[in-house]
Amino acid sequence: MRQIHRLYVLPILMMILASCAALGLEQAQSLDQKIAYAQGIDTAILTASTAAVRARQITSDDHEHVIEIAEQAKALIDSAELLSATDTDAAARKLQMATVILTEIQSWLNSRKRT
Repeated sequence: MRQIHRLYVLPILMMILASCAALGLEQAQSLDQKIAYAQGIDTAILTASTAAVRARQITSDDHEHVIEIAEQAKALIDSAELLSATDTDAAARKLQMATVILTEIQSWLNSRKRT
């Protein structure tokens, strides 16, 4: 029964990530809000990846790659946060790069869902 429960965790997490706007949640407007949102997405992706490996939707090697890539995205987010006070344009560019990376990871994880 516990294994079946795990099979549903990843799709639920990914639906939450994909449907924030549909749920009526206000999109991030300021750079600080966008940074906080990206940090949340990074955390959610790590959680979803862990659930996916436990549900055997991805391999442990895949999970390790997701962790490595998510860490790179997190480094960009952290850099954007540091730059936000002094160079908002550079911070926005770094945040955009992190967002692209996170979106690609999210898409990849979604493609691994069992139907």
